[in-house]
Order: sequence, then C-alpha cells, then structure tokens
Amino acid sequence: MLTAPHRPGREIPTGGIGGDGTCYTLKSEYGQMRLAALPRGIVRVRFTRREDFVSNESPYLVNRAGVSFDACAQDEERFCVQNGGLSMSVNKKDGSFALQLNGGERTDFCRALRLEEYAARRIEPGARAVTEEIETADGKKTIVRDAPRSDYKNLYRASIELSFRPDEAIYGFGQPETAPLNLRGRKLYLTQMNRRIAVPFFVSTAGYGLLIDCGCPLIFDDEAKNSCIRLSGVGELDFYVIPGSCEEAVRGYHYLTGKPALLPAWAFGYIQSQERYETQDEIVSLVRTYREKGIGVDCAVLDWMSWPDGMWGQKSFNEERFYDPRAMTDALHEMNARFMISIWPNPNPKTKDNAEFREKNLLLAGGAIYDATNPEARKLYWEQTKVGLYRYGVDAWWCDSSEPWTSEWSHKERPDEAETFFETSATAADALGMDRANAFAFYHAMALYEGQRGEEDLKRVVNLTRSAWTGQQRFGAILWSGDIAAGWETLKNQIAIGLNMSASGFPYWTQDIGGFFVKKGDAWYWDGDFENGWDDPEFRELFVRWYQYAAFLPVFRGHGTDVRRELTNLRGKEYEAALKYNRLRYRLLPYIYSMAGKIALEGGLMMRPLGFDYPNDEKAKNTDDEYLFGDFLVCPVTEYRATSRSVYLPKGKWLELSTGRTLTGGLHETPAPLDTLPLFVKAGAIFPLAGECGCSDEAFRQTPVFCVVPGANGRYTYYSDALDGYGYERGEYTLKTLYWDDEKRILADEDGNPVVCRLLGSEE
Repeated sequence: MLTAPHRPGREIPTGGIGGDGTCYTLKSEYGQMRLAALPRGIVRVRFTRREDFVSNESPYLVNRAGVSFDACAQDEERFCVQNGGLSMSVNKKDGSFALQLNGGERTDFCRALRLEEYAARRIEPGARAVTEEIETADGKKTIVRDAPRSDYKNLYRASIELSFRPDEAIYGFGQPETAPLNLRGRKLYLTQMNRRIAVPFFVSTAGYGLLIDCGCPLIFDDEAKNSCIRLSGVGELDFYVIPGSCEEAVRGYHYLTGKPALLPAWAFGYIQSQERYETQDEIVSLVRTYREKGIGVDCAVLDWMSWPDGMWGQKSFNEERFYDPRAMTDALHEMNARFMISIWPNPNPKTKDNAEFREKNLLLAGGAIYDATNPEARKLYWEQTKVGLYRYGVDAWWCDSSEPWTSEWSHKERPDEAETFFETSATAADALGMDRANAFAFYHAMALYEGQRGEEDLKRVVNLTRSAWTGQQRFGAILWSGDIAAGWETLKNQIAIGLNMSASGFPYWTQDIGGFFVKKGDAWYWDGDFENGWDDPEFRELFVRWYQYAAFLPVFRGHGTDVRRELTNLRGKEYEAALKYNRLRYRLLPYIYSMAGKIALEGGLMMRPLGFDYPNDEKAKNTDDEYLFGDFLVCPVTEYRATSRSVYLPKGKWLELSTGRTLTGGLHETPAPLDTLPLFVKAGAIFPLAGECGCSDEAFRQTPVFCVVPGANGRYTYYSDALDGYGYERGEYTLKTLYWDDEKRILADEDGNPVVCRLLGSEE
C-alpha cells in the first residue's frame, strides 16, 4: 500500500517571523517569504524554498535600495506591514496575502505562491550543432536541428495565484496581437514573437501595479475563476507591488527600472520607410521630393540589404549601391533630415562580422546570433557597427528581428498559441537559458545604447526595435507592432495593443501605417486584404485612416511591403486628407516633445487608456477604440466608408476640435468625413502650437503659440532643451509653467505675467 508523502505546510509558526524594520522574513515548512520596503510605497516580495535568497543583482532594475516600513503589526491571524499608502497583510495560516490601499477596504490579492524545482538544460556553449538556414519573410534564419545539451542550473517553475476584484481592469503585459484592451478574462502566452512583445508588468484600475523581476517566458491566465501567472524558470519568485493610480504605478515602474531616455526632437517628426529603398540616390531623392512637395519628413530609413549581396547581417554598406555613404548622410542633413539603418543580430556565417564573433567564441548555439548577454560580445557588436556604419553619419538604428527566435514564422499554417509559446521558449532557452529566454532584446538594446553613449554626448540614441523587456525603455527604445497585415480589423486591434504596450512602461511605440503585408502570400501571416494595392479605393481609404491615427502616436512612421509607401501614391482628396494630418503633426511637435521631456524627468506615458484617468468609469476603462494622447482624446476611424462615428466622452466638458462644439460626457455621434479624425480636448487644457513647417528643425525655430480650451482653470508645464544630446541629464533644460484663470480669461506664467494665447472653441 502506498503511503502519502508528507505535504509541507504553509502555516507560519510562532517565531517564524523576523526582521529589522526594512525587511521581514516569514518562514513556513513550504518556503520562506521576504517583504521589503522601497521608496514610493513599493513593497518587494521574494519567495524561495531554498535556505538562502538569490544574492545576484538584477540587470533589469536600477533602484532596489530599501527604506524602513512605516509600521509593522501582527495578531493571531495576520502579519501586517505598511509602506506609504500601501498596507500588506499575510495570513499566518496559509501564507496568502491581501492589500489595503490608502486606508480603503482590504482586498484579497494573492492566494498562493508555488515553486517546483527542476534541472534546466541548454545547448552547451561552443557545441557543434546541426543547423539549417531557411528563408522567411522575416529574413534568413539559422535553425538548430540537433545539438548536445547539458545541465545549466536548477530553476523553479513558479506561479503567482492572484485574486482580482470583479470591477478591476488591468492593462500591460507588453503587446498582445489582438484586442480587447482590458486583459481580464484573457489568457496570454508571454514570449517574444514577431507581432507580440512580452513584458512582466501590469497596472490595475484598483490602484496598483505588479512588476515581476525575471527573464523567462510567462503565461497569464485569467480565463478561469482562479487567476494566475506562471513562470517558466526563475531562481526565486521576486516581484514588486507598486501602489497608486495606473499612471503612478507606471512611474513607479520607471523608478525601479529606469526612466525612459529622451529621444531627439527629430524622432517625433515623420519617419519614412518601406521594404525597401535600394540605393543612396533613391533615399536622397525621396527626401528632396518631400521637401519640394511640402510633405513633412524628418528621417529616411534603409531597410535590410544595406550589406554586400549574400552577406546577410553584415554591418557594412554595399559599395555599388551606396558608393559614398557619407555624402548620402551629408545630403540628408543639409535638408534637415536624418538617416536610420536596419541592423540585425544574426550575421551570416559567411560574413566577416560572424567570423570575428566565432573566433572569440561569442556566438549562441547555431552560430549565427551573437551572444548579447556577454559584455564582450556587446562591445564587439558596437565596434563593428561603428566602423561599418556609424562613422558615416548614421543617426538611428533599426534593430530588426531582436527576438530573434520567431518560430511561428517557420510554419506555413498558423500554429496554435500554446504550441508556438513552448516552441519559441524552448529555442530561446537552448541558447540563453530559460531564466533569460525572454530578455535577448534587452541586452541587444544595451549594446547599441552603451556603445553609442561611449562615443559622444551630442547625439541621442534612437533604436527602433521589435522586442522589449523590463527596463529597456532607458536605452532609447522605440517599439513597433511587427509585420502586421493590412485590414480594417487589424487597424482597430492596433489601438488596443498599442495601449497595452504603453501601459507596460514603454512610452515610445509605433507601427507600419497601412499594415506591412498588403496582399496575400503563401504563408498564414502574409495575409493582407488588398490584392490590387493602391488601385483599390478601399486600401487608399484604409491608408488615410491609418495615417490620421498614426499622427497621434508617440512615433509617426510609415513602412511596409507589397506596395510603395510614400504619401505621393495618394491623389486628390485622399492625398489632401493625409497631408492635413502630416501638417498637424508638425504643428504639434512642441507639445509632443514637451510631453516626452517631462516623461524623461518624471516617468510616465505619452498615450494611455481612458481607464488611467477614469478608473471608476466602467465604460471608460473598457473602451478599446479611443485613447488619450496627452490632453487629446483620439478617436480613430476604423470602418470603411464611415462618415461619422460614435465616441464616448468621460465626465466633463470636451471641445470637439473639428466643429468647435463643446460636449459633455456620454455617448455622441460625431462627424468623421475622410479628412477628419475625431479629436477632443478637455476644458482647461493648454498646449503649444507651431506654425506651418515641414521638419522638426523648422518647428522649433519658431516661438509657439499657446492654445487654451476655456471652460475650466488649467495648468501646463512646457519643457524645452537643446533638442538633442544628453545635456538634459545634467539639468540643461527649462520648465515654464503656465496657468489659465477661466474666470478672468487670463493665461499667465509663474510670476503672474500675462502670456499671449489663442482661445479655442465656440468662445474664441
């Protein structure tokens, strides 16, 4: 007869709690938990079943220094600590814990923490692997078919079993591929893929955020009654409860992981790309044509194949097509434009770059991807980039395929989500170890950021990259939504997925205007709806609507394949409708850049779900197709031939910019002809506006006019600096605060001096 093995108990016995005011350790038979206080009311929770906690520092966080708890108390049932407005109480009987925010009602938060130890394995570094090189729409990939594996380290499979309130909305966890925005009731497989980005952080309208310090793939499962987060491989459970509103929780995330690096002002102008421009003459001609036609543009992009033919990923120019790269960048700079180039982490084994990595044993399993987790490899990657590209005047990097394992794209038919999660996780774990399998992009971005920062202080790092991990915002990262397919449903989904990416602590996000794939190919992902491209009036309308929406994204960028992507492919009213929003974007650059500057100082976001500002409004926190861009409420049009759309306005007075009407909260039908994106600004808003201009340099040579929406008192702080370089880190910036007195109809500065302004709306 079998005898049941003893199940370790979770009860915390008398004498099982010890601490010194800054942290407390609670021991049960099952494991031990440690609670620590940090600034901003943050509480760190660690849990292990080993004798000691992990001692090494996390690469993803920059601030973990503790402070003293404000209070500590216990009774027969609970042990309680308080840090600022956050109180956390642990049930001594079972180790579950609850939260109390700002003296409110205590609510259950975590039912249990579970750990299962296993011996993790990976491919031996330097091992001889059987590989195969395959062609995909995502570039040439080297696939490991077989290789010897060995023990790597002992890790835990872990889970955090959560309790959510019924009315609680949560946002974040990176970038899913579909809506809805509110992640309640969803199951998310959080590993890095072409169209998905995993970030182990979410915020809640209940007044907190949760950041898990790990590098492994995760699964968030809220489909069943018992919600949980499962982790594939950690040395211990280590997470941070960050109290405050959604916006405050994001700022807490930025405190822990680093504030977003400020992009140069030009990066908020229009970035023109396509798959692909092939010669330096074509790139220079592109910008010259835009200048001649009065189309605003600030950056031209060279997609893949800058390298010599057959040398995939080599960081050098093809001398036949780019015969004088310095002359090319000089010509662009003379026209007040910049140059971005696509670079990859997987130099082909035939390349010189690959040989240098191979000689120093700095390649991952398979022999094509450099080991970005190795500081020596990161240094070499930058040296190759500097010698082959940067010295010619390159202004920005496009780190494509920064996952760089996109196993879902090796299937002709769309695979199941769970299948691709485990397949991609296993591939990444073979190369990096399961505890870092989601974090390649973090280290890759670090290579570019630290490398360029080591060269000079006058040019800010700009890194358009397809994947991200905790803390990567401090490396000048811009994320985009991958190789999406053109269609109205895709456009609508982009709103929700972009907001979740933003809520994950990444203020700079963009996408391929019009969708990357326009037509249908032989693989599941090449699935655009428009076989006739620009000849199809529906595609032209889709492009216009997408362009209008993109003008109110943090980064404004066009890109794609199948058809050319210049604005000049439109004609007549469609061209004018898109051009109108190109020009509006440039007039708003002082406002957009000021918003970014304040985020670099304080943390925060450029665009956010309505639930951030209206957490008690059930309709607002579940709205998928509207969002806040600073003070602007943006309502993209996502239906073909629409001439109006229904909008939801939260409580308050809102100015409809296209009509000058003042509307109050609730549902409204608003006009949306082809040349109109419904935009609203709340009463009391103040924002700077430039005059007509075609590039960022022109926008910032002007003195902006401050616009005011009457109807309420207002306050606005205007940020300004040198527009590039890192002087702002040394305090080389100015902040000018303006106040609108609605009763007196006066805009004044901090000293009470009147400021000339323009009143908007029916009261103008």
